[in-house]
Amino acid sequence: MSRRSRSRMWIGAALAMLMSSFAPVPAAAQADSGGGRCSGGYVAITFDDGPTALTGDYLKALRDAGNIRATFFVTGSLASASPDGTRRIAAAGHRIGNHSYTHPNLVALDAATAFAELRDTSRVVRAQTGRAPSLFRPPFGSTDARTRQDAARLGMTEVIWTADTVDWSGIPAETIVANALTVKAGGIILLHDGLPATLEAIPGIVRGLAERKQCAGRIVYSEEPVQAWPGLTFHAKAARW
Repeated sequence: MSRRSRSRMWIGAALAMLMSSFAPVPAAAQADSGGGRCSGGYVAITFDDGPTALTGDYLKALRDAGNIRATFFVTGSLASASPDGTRRIAAAGHRIGNHSYTHPNLVALDAATAFAELRDTSRVVRAQTGRAPSLFRPPFGSTDARTRQDAARLGMTEVIWTADTVDWSGIPAETIVANALTVKAGGIILLHDGLPATLEAIPGIVRGLAERKQCAGRIVYSEEPVQAWPGLTFHAKAARW
């Protein structure tokens, strides 16, 4: 190889190294490189019992808090009555789960009626968004082997929760925030759609998670059982979107 050729190769390699040093780092790498904003792990923010008249305000609050994505477990009857609400949830990039059709205690129903509660809700969500839900949350967290089997027949993973905010009880926003922030990495926060105090609590929850370097994540299947409370386990956890 001639001296001129070697010189050209050296110059080309040097330029390539120089240009690579200015290459943009992917956003995900910036966020999660050692000590990054999500180094404390991921938690799932979930809302039950929608869509409601406040769903649009919830979506705005999540967007304003940093384009936070959550999972909305909708009831089929409300989704049927408010198809625009369901579509807005999906269009905003949030995940939609099945929360039964009329919010009954599924364990207390006969087999056919209990299955119809799940099946009909999945049909409504699919008709409105083009995609059937892959996640299911039983009302009141009341479940048994039959309920889990019904969900599995419809291609859904059962999701309970690990941090109950008790927001339905009329407590103030600051207490809802404190309850939500008991969540551990990989955990799932239970909130409800349609409650003004919960809407008010959203920025505080997101801010509190950020201070702990925890990020909102999506719900995935967990091989290891997760304890909701003594005597009840499920197989779902939060992970990176």
